[in-house]
Amino acid sequence: MNLKDITKIKIVTIRQNRKILLILIFFLSLSIQLFAGNTGKIAGIITDKQSGETLIGANIILVGTNLGAATGEDGSYYILQVPPGTYEMKVSYIGYKTVTVKNVRVNVDLTTKIDVATESQAIAGQEVLVIAQQKVIQHDVTSTRKITSREDIDRIPGLESTSDVFKLRGGVFMDQIPQKLEIGGTAVHVRDESLKDIHVRGGRGGEILYMVDGMPVTHPIYGGRNVLDLNLDDVQEIELLTGAFNAEYGQAQSGVLNITTRSGSAEFKGGLQAKSDETGDFADTYNEFYTSAYIGGSEPFTKYFLPKIGLNIPGNIYYFLSGNTTLTNTEYNNYRKREDLTFLGYTFPEKQNNTGNLNGKLDWYFSNSLKFCFSYHGNYKKWSNFDWTWKFYPDHMATSSRTTENYTFKLNHTLSRSTYYALNLGYLDLRKKTSLNGKTPYDFWTVYADSADQVGHDFSIWQAQYAGNQAPYSIASNIEAPIVDEYTHFYGNTGYDCEWIDEKAKSSIFKAEFTSQITGEHLVKTGLDVKYDDIDFVHIKDGGIKRSDYGKWKYPNPNEPIIDSMPPVPSGPYKEFGQTRWVFNTYHMSGSCYIQDKYEKIGLGLIINAGLRIDWILLGKTVMDNRWKQMWEYATGLKADWDRLKYKASPRFGISFPVSENTVVFFSYGHFTQTPELHYLYRDPYTGGITGNPHLDFEQTILYEFGFTQRLSRNWVIDIKNYNKDISDQVGFTALHAAEGLAVEIPDNKSYQRAKGLEIELRKIYSNHTSGNLTYTVQWANGYSSSAFDDYIRSQNDMPYPIRERRVGYDIRHQIVFNGTIESSAHDPIRLFGIQLPTNWQLTSLFRFSSGNPYTPYTSDAALSQKLENTAEGPFTMMTDLKFNKSFITKGITWSFFIDIFNIFDQYNINRDSKGKGYSFNTETGKPYRYNDTIEGSNIIYDWHKMYSMLTPFQFSNGRHAKLGFRINW
Repeated sequence: MNLKDITKIKIVTIRQNRKILLILIFFLSLSIQLFAGNTGKIAGIITDKQSGETLIGANIILVGTNLGAATGEDGSYYILQVPPGTYEMKVSYIGYKTVTVKNVRVNVDLTTKIDVATESQAIAGQEVLVIAQQKVIQHDVTSTRKITSREDIDRIPGLESTSDVFKLRGGVFMDQIPQKLEIGGTAVHVRDESLKDIHVRGGRGGEILYMVDGMPVTHPIYGGRNVLDLNLDDVQEIELLTGAFNAEYGQAQSGVLNITTRSGSAEFKGGLQAKSDETGDFADTYNEFYTSAYIGGSEPFTKYFLPKIGLNIPGNIYYFLSGNTTLTNTEYNNYRKREDLTFLGYTFPEKQNNTGNLNGKLDWYFSNSLKFCFSYHGNYKKWSNFDWTWKFYPDHMATSSRTTENYTFKLNHTLSRSTYYALNLGYLDLRKKTSLNGKTPYDFWTVYADSADQVGHDFSIWQAQYAGNQAPYSIASNIEAPIVDEYTHFYGNTGYDCEWIDEKAKSSIFKAEFTSQITGEHLVKTGLDVKYDDIDFVHIKDGGIKRSDYGKWKYPNPNEPIIDSMPPVPSGPYKEFGQTRWVFNTYHMSGSCYIQDKYEKIGLGLIINAGLRIDWILLGKTVMDNRWKQMWEYATGLKADWDRLKYKASPRFGISFPVSENTVVFFSYGHFTQTPELHYLYRDPYTGGITGNPHLDFEQTILYEFGFTQRLSRNWVIDIKNYNKDISDQVGFTALHAAEGLAVEIPDNKSYQRAKGLEIELRKIYSNHTSGNLTYTVQWANGYSSSAFDDYIRSQNDMPYPIRERRVGYDIRHQIVFNGTIESSAHDPIRLFGIQLPTNWQLTSLFRFSSGNPYTPYTSDAALSQKLENTAEGPFTMMTDLKFNKSFITKGITWSFFIDIFNIFDQYNINRDSKGKGYSFNTETGKPYRYNDTIEGSNIIYDWHKMYSMLTPFQFSNGRHAKLGFRINW
């Protein structure tokens, strides 16, 4: 490279950095960014009950908080920054009765409208009590959103982690088994196998933004997947957005899961919970045991102890702590030998899947206008996978562990009743390790002799430790590659899974917010965020079995051809070992900026949400290194001329028009962009196979949505939503055979998909001891590939890239979800034949029906097989869960006993994945494999041993499963 080229690179770099600087300055000049909101708003009008005239200067406060407002000249008021929950509101005015409004429900990002009419008081001190009626129709909704409250979490069956709320929604498909690829004859997980793909409204997995208290907690490497599945005792509310959500949310194409955690208060609260699935012969048992606890209240150290020594901390500090553990052998027990776990001096028997969460939160209300908040969320997980081919030797399989820690600090400063700003710092530390009994690739090899030839080859002999009879100069590891026995069709006793994974990902996030109700009708939000990722990724699948090309050169086998010239040296550790190596280290920056306005016309009833968002990424210096670029060009035969800075603008618009108090229509439109999973950008090019591609651009979805809500009667509401999605620049793979390089597959933005659907929901508000909702979804999802790796699979099987769209594997055409509750409360008991039944119990049912996944029917004609791809449909699935809860209240303590039953009718559902593939599914018969099935395309019956190996437990979802438990709250 000459001086002219170097100068040119410097000029381009300066220009790129200047672009970033200009963007930051522009949005900073507007104000500071608003991170995704986790508070709501209360607004309304205060009037004289007799005359109807508005009251100017009436005082409104939320009891137990520092929040309040006063009415303006038109009698209207609004209260911002209200955390989700249920409140008591007091309205007072000189010469008028004080009105207390109870049961004021606030949801994230929404406006709760409370109008109060008061009257003159004849006697000083008179008060009026009003019970706020829950809004049947929310008028300021301009896109689809579903809210799961604290009460729903306790009531609905099957809710054990934050991701379980997807079970309650239509248009959602969840993969149960992770995707594997065959690379060089080796089965490899394409990403962390404990992360599930969740498909929302026809989108691919990994298109969801997970937020906890306004901060993202998605996987730094694998994109929109949850790595912080919180203990539900720590959750106040979960909001799921699946429509054209506002500009404040980014890095998501299919949905946003916005989680608000609980905070402490002046009142001391706590709780304990334990449950187990040891229910005898009634249901399957996974040897599962779950415990959780939480406690919250005023922080005692600063409140009681420091004042005794003369230190008075201004304001009030509240705390909330929660934790839980889950130990289970899962529905697919691999029966591996396990060790005991030690925690806080206690020893527990290890299970196949062991999970623990610890959460803490401190809220310091320094003054009425200044608040500090610090929170910690930690998740620990240790597990071993189930693999049917290792059935007889599960101890030869690798085990995994993952630790995720999330720290956030937030400062919230209220400048006036209509304006506030916040600063937010976040740090996410994720570490995952996978190995066979802790061994590194190096540990599988042993040197026992040394020699060298004239050209400098090192003939150090690396021989198996257990095989003392091997011939001299034969290079071998101390384990053998897994070989399937030709008779049993399972792995034999000499094979081992020597996978080595060491993932480290640290994300530092800065966000700030500025929000202002600039007029009574306009609520404006604007700002920016910056995220810095430090990622160290090492995945060596076969390091204990195979040498890398560099290892073959450095430690040659005399029985193999000598490699005279040194191959490229792989990056990362253990350079001599492994043919399947995915290694990279990078420092990645990304961020966004947006401006948004929520317009609420009180008299007209018109609501408009409009905004613009810009997302950008700055590639890490790893892929800008000249040596890395040269190796990439050598491997791919392409030009390494990618831009370091990439950005994309995303307009959003939504309008809601309440035709009447009982009828609302809305329309929304938006562009939604997402950075591809970072491993697609940064996988190193040194060992061939799958190589990263820094040319990749943002994936993009354009969504149109129309909604209609009608109140049918006092307690019945119908919602109808229609949506259309165009998804472009999806990641696929292209096979390359460079003239002087390695045979590689690189990801590129080649794929496209369309989805459309209709959702109809019938809701019943609580009355006559019952409540519930019934949702029907019909959906069409078509595209060129069901996942990014479909193209890789096609190329490995010499199949051409499709020239037309077809159904994707997660195109579930019809879905029905029913959730219903029967309840007998203390204030509304059930009477049967004039006799009052026991009170304080609930019975809730959750029913889900889905039509089958598409699949490709068997044909021996390869060309016809492509035409028939995903043209057939598998059997439907059906599942019913039930939960019964009975509570007793004594001296302020609530004791609850419950049973949670999954698949109560023991339905055998075929377990199919979202890629259109089945788990031992016979594509010729359209049913799971069974004895006496014939080999496809012939009349020959599968022999017994072969068929037994094909009857994997993954064929069917789990059967009836029940958990008994108790809960104590005070």
